[in-house]
Amino acid sequence: MLTMLERACIRNGIEYTKVKPAFTSKIGLYKYTHQYGLDVHHGAALVIARRAYGMKEKVPRLLREKLLPTKSPSTEWKRWAMIHQRSEKEAKIITKGSVTPEFWRSHRKEILGLTSNL
Repeated sequence: MLTMLERACIRNGIEYTKVKPAFTSKIGLYKYTHQYGLDVHHGAALVIARRAYGMKEKVPRLLREKLLPTKSPSTEWKRWAMIHQRSEKEAKIITKGSVTPEFWRSHRKEILGLTSNL
């Protein structure tokens, strides 16, 4: 299917760009779902579009301060992986069960330790 899409773009003179899809859902969840009121999939699409324009997805300062150690990993990929692991761990402590992306959207302040109410 991707090959057919590429060929159709070439045939019709439409530019296409391939980007790495790694961590797009997680970055979309942690950066854009609350900010723009998107669901996880639309947030991931936003990340893919930004990558196609050559933009980098840095970890926001609040997430860095709350969920990363003082000596954070060297690459952005490792930072996002660590953010995800730690946020999942914190969320499971709060819920004592499984965590969904919707839980992050509605309880991110509690997970980040900004409020104590759940």
